[in-house]
Amino acid sequence: MKRKNLVNGMILAFSVVLIRFIDVRIYDMNLVVTLLILVALIYGAMRLVERFPALDQPVSKRTSFTVNTMVIISIFLAFFIFKL
Repeated sequence: MKRKNLVNGMILAFSVVLIRFIDVRIYDMNLVVTLLILVALIYGAMRLVERFPALDQPVSKRTSFTVNTMVIISIFLAFFIFKL
């Protein structure tokens, strides 16, 4: 697995949490607007990640598992703490 794949997974996860937080706590958005902003945020961040050649290096399975586990735990904590 490449570092780029891990970063893209983190982008997907934290974009959903960020947009959900904004939708629930800051401004109640329409579903279509929320989805459009989410898609634009994810697309823009992934295009930005494509520009970094250092992210093409491979990652060990242990590191990949650890990062994915931490991302999942942080998503659950964010939804629990912020009551999203």
